[in-house]
Amino acid sequence: MTQEFFDRPVYEWSGYFFLFFGFILSLVIQLFFYRRILSVRKVSEDIQEERPISVLLNVRNESERIEQFLLKLLDQNYSSFEIVVVDDFSADSTLIILGVMAQKYPKIKFSSLNQENRYSEKMAMNLAMKAAKNDWVLILTPEANLEDPNYLARMNQEMDADSQVLVSYVNYEAEGKRLNRLCRVERLDAFWRASANMSASIPLFYQQVNVLFNKKLYFDNGGFKGKMNDHYAGLELIFNQMERLKVTYCLSPQTSLREKRITNKNEFEDLICKHIRIFSGLNFSKKWLVWLERFSKLLVLSGLLVLLFTDLQYWYFYVPIPFIAIFIQIVLIKSLLKRLAEKKIFLSSFIYVFIRPFLYLFYKASIYLQVQRHKWN
Repeated sequence: MTQEFFDRPVYEWSGYFFLFFGFILSLVIQLFFYRRILSVRKVSEDIQEERPISVLLNVRNESERIEQFLLKLLDQNYSSFEIVVVDDFSADSTLIILGVMAQKYPKIKFSSLNQENRYSEKMAMNLAMKAAKNDWVLILTPEANLEDPNYLARMNQEMDADSQVLVSYVNYEAEGKRLNRLCRVERLDAFWRASANMSASIPLFYQQVNVLFNKKLYFDNGGFKGKMNDHYAGLELIFNQMERLKVTYCLSPQTSLREKRITNKNEFEDLICKHIRIFSGLNFSKKWLVWLERFSKLLVLSGLLVLLFTDLQYWYFYVPIPFIAIFIQIVLIKSLLKRLAEKKIFLSSFIYVFIRPFLYLFYKASIYLQVQRHKWN
């Protein structure tokens, strides 16, 4: 480093200011918010009293797997629970199977939507909420691989005594296909960002499945009143309107679920559009951490580009800075995948961090154009 390096006008330091300030800000966000999620305490070994839980299911044309799923649920090593199933006007034998099983197993209660209300997930959810006799409810889907007989007990154990909501990880089963991997990475990324918000005491929800909560939250906030036509999301719309909410995020593999679903281009696009619309509907009080993270990355990129054009001879001094941030990002992603027992998506998850902003920008534009076209119809 020569004297010539320091003998420069103040304005020529702008690139270094942008780069180093952005790097420090990014470092704080990564280590203070994202790292805190990975260091969250492990579940206490002290046995908690069983919370009476109502497991809610909204099903449609699930005759091939509903029986096996309910049998696995009934085999849970947990005594204080019931199963409430709402059939959304199935065209197959789902309703008949539910009727037979409800007669055989007292824990199962079922109902169905009529023809006028069919194909309404929110109507089915509202009906299930009203039918649930227990204060604590858990949303599941027959697509989930409920293999662990201690799943409910573990969910109960992970819930803090003063928490109102427990959010545990859910994703697709790995199938080895490219779009399957993209869908899994997108859901992982959404869970990761929501968890970081939680560490900043900002409740943020991108999922309703595998969420244990007190149903009082649903009724106290008017249920889906005014949100019936927001078809892109469900209970996330209700939870995200609450400014103060005691939420626990769980990274335990024992409470994580994988769903057996067809992952194609439409599934991936619907997933991204859902996350974009959920985020767009948030108040700024829930967006500031995300915007701060974006701002830090913009500063780093701007500072690096300015220096590469104006101070290339000292490249060895500032070029390593972004690579340090990238290395920290790699360590965090690797640690997250290990905690969640996710395999074979590390490289995809790392690359997705960089391409996701451009994907979101593209789909935001698509959503905007779609809204503008429908405005005149």
